[in-house]
Amino acid sequence: MRKIVYLATHGFAVRMIFQTGLLRLLTEAGHSVSVVVPDPDDPNVRQLCERDGVTPVEYPVLLHPAHRVLKSLRKYVVEDIRSNPSLWDKHQETQLREDGNKTLRRIRARSGLFLNDIVNAVPALRRGYLRAEAKILLRKGALDFVRGLNADLLVSTYPVAPPEPELLLAAQSLGVKTTIHLLSWDNITAKGHFQALADHFIVWGPTMAEELGEVYGVEKKRITACGVPHFDLYFRELERPDRPLLHELAAGGPYLFYAMCAARFAPGETAILRELCRETSPGGRLAGLRVVARPHPSALSGLMRDDTTIQQLESLKEEYGLLLSMPDMVGRSRMNWSIRNEDMYELVALIKGAAVVLNSGSTVNVEALAMGRPVVVTSYDGPEQRPYARSAARLKDYSHLRKLFADGGGTVVENHEALVGAIKKFLKDPEHLRAERDHALYRQIGRQSGDATQKVAAAILGLLEEPSTNV
Repeated sequence: MRKIVYLATHGFAVRMIFQTGLLRLLTEAGHSVSVVVPDPDDPNVRQLCERDGVTPVEYPVLLHPAHRVLKSLRKYVVEDIRSNPSLWDKHQETQLREDGNKTLRRIRARSGLFLNDIVNAVPALRRGYLRAEAKILLRKGALDFVRGLNADLLVSTYPVAPPEPELLLAAQSLGVKTTIHLLSWDNITAKGHFQALADHFIVWGPTMAEELGEVYGVEKKRITACGVPHFDLYFRELERPDRPLLHELAAGGPYLFYAMCAARFAPGETAILRELCRETSPGGRLAGLRVVARPHPSALSGLMRDDTTIQQLESLKEEYGLLLSMPDMVGRSRMNWSIRNEDMYELVALIKGAAVVLNSGSTVNVEALAMGRPVVVTSYDGPEQRPYARSAARLKDYSHLRKLFADGGGTVVENHEALVGAIKKFLKDPEHLRAERDHALYRQIGRQSGDATQKVAAAILGLLEEPSTNV
């Protein structure tokens, strides 16, 4: 019997490894499986671990005192920040935020750019920083923790979030095999360079595999493309969950499903929804359609909690009959975006039943493609004209989204008239742009038939038999 330890510092990682029974397949193969989580008392985590025979473990070592400094410096020292739209956006946000001392933030941001120019001119400074960072992260507490796990394989899902990088480094230092099973399509290009790499990588599909080679020089033999385990639900016939909203939708006609982003990224989505509600009202150009909106989980909890958006959605519900699907969050969890397991089935049903899926640029783009649904991307902010740095229009320039759209994975619209026109075109012909949509899906997750969970499990079990390369 071997011991496999998964790191799951994010609620979405919990969804990926538990939703379709990935960890259960590993325990059923006769291995011991543990999962390191921020909150082992989270009721959703506990229920899933008990179901699948997995042991939840909390990392007891406090965040390194230097981590905050490393994080603030990193994008300026390690990255070419001006050439990465998503990281440049984070830099811009520092100056655009309304809270705190604006002058101090602007001084820090300008100092950061000055530092970035110096490091770009003298690459030896970057190499020195990375060596120092690795020494700081490879600390006794992490080494002792990993040693106590007695793992044969350590699997990271989100290597940009502490404590995953330091645990990867500790495992490699102790000769433990490591793999990174990447959580999301934007992790390689939008989150900055990983603080630690691994012996092996499990990715979604061709695009992510290419990015690992381009960004890190990872050899193809160290990459396995498996698809996305929780996406397996999209390729299966599932019973409709017993939820009031779904019963209401089943009793009526076609509907639009708007999967919202965080307001920081797409600040005008409630204004777009208001215009849509008017168009779907009697006499409107889309009369007879219903509109379902689902706020992003970040609006309901955590640092990006957004009571204003929720209030605006409730107002649209009262005024126009907007239908709402609220993510089923776990209250008071220390796990970021912890969502109950059952919630996924409502999301699947909503996407699968929609006439057209709308969003500003999230993973729902790929999820809708997997279920054969037309996708329209709202790359604007409603009637208001916002500066580019504050507009949803900037999202289409993020590397992962730019690639998706270039492959045909979404109809991008930049105003209300274009939105209405795109919706009407898909209503008339749901197969419109089908070849392009299928190509974009293949580029993201490869050829899938609902067996990504089995592919990942096979990859993990295969890695147990291979020697560590200790990158």
